[in-house]
Formats: sequence, structure tokens, C-alpha cells
Amino acid sequence: MPGLSISNLGLGLSSSPVTSPVKPKIDEFSHELVLPTEILELSEKVEQGDLIRSLSFPWLEIFKQLEQNPELLHDFSKYPRRFEEFIAASYEKDGFSVTLTSHSADGGMDVIAEKSGFGALRIIDQCKAFKRGRRVSPNDVRAMMGTLTRERNASKAVITTTSFFAPSVASEWEHYMPNRLELRDREGLLAWLQQLKNSPDE
Repeated sequence: MPGLSISNLGLGLSSSPVTSPVKPKIDEFSHELVLPTEILELSEKVEQGDLIRSLSFPWLEIFKQLEQNPELLHDFSKYPRRFEEFIAASYEKDGFSVTLTSHSADGGMDVIAEKSGFGALRIIDQCKAFKRGRRVSPNDVRAMMGTLTRERNASKAVITTTSFFAPSVASEWEHYMPNRLELRDREGLLAWLQQLKNSPDE
């Protein structure tokens, strides 16, 4: 299903007093329509992708549906690029300058989130939109740590998933967590989103 543009939402207006159809508002959509909704504006092309700005209202509507039924996270497996965009928008809402990397050549990174100034931070995130029952494997995490090693100016690697990690992953990388590696499973993701819910817009 193609993404739905926010510009196409809202009430249909017409100068005629008769039967101009009323379009549904986004907060009336089922999750099948909300998840693929466009939630980003691309503000600038950069070397590794696009700098983004999040659209607060659709982000919030997606969060509300996830808050009501966290199992809907697994539906992002049908729209993996939308999951990457949702995570990018979440970092932007968290005060980062965010690049969404090229879909075809991301170099092992889907999102680059940066804060400048004192305590500057550059996070690289790989987003795993998995179906129910599929876990992030040890090899997935090893590949991400290889990416972190290659990206010398990166402060930290994060893997964000709609699912969970294989049991051996945490013990294998315990000496790197949480400063160099964060494993953000579905419970960690939902907790992060809850923190962002009431954060002020920039």
C-alpha cells in the first residue's frame, strides 16, 4: 500500500452545497491505514541520506494505537521502511538532528541521530521490523558492531526492533552495553516512546 500523504487528510471542502464527500481524519483510521501514513518531511539531502523533520500529529496517532495495543508493533513488518521513518521521527522528537539513510545503500545503518555541542553524540541505529516470533540473531548484532567499528565518528550503535533478541546476545556484548551498544527490544521501544509522548515540539 503506498503511503498516505497528510495533505490528503481532513475534510473535503467545496463551494457546492451538495454531496462533497467527507474524507476520514487520521485519528479515525484503523492501524492498517495509520502505520503506512507519511510522518516525515525531508528537509535537506546530505551525503548519507536525507535530513528529516517529523510531523508530530501522525507520530502521536501511531503512538496512541501502539499504546492501546502493543501487538500492533508486529504489523510494521509489512512496512519496514515506515518503521525506519517512525524511529527516525522518534529521535527527532527526542531532540536529535536526524538523517534517514538511503534505502538501497544504508551501509548497515537506517538512522543517524546527532546532538552537537558539549557531550556531542552520534548514534547509528538499525531498525528491525520483525513478525511475531522472529528474534534478532547474534549475527545481526555482530554485523551492527562491525558497522560501529567502521564508522569511527559514531558514539554508539543501537538496534531497535519490534521483537526481542536471541538469549545469547546480551551476554556476548555485555561489556559494550549500554555505552557503546544498546539493544532496544519491543519493551524498551515502548518505554522510550512513552517518555517522548509528552515532550514539547521544537
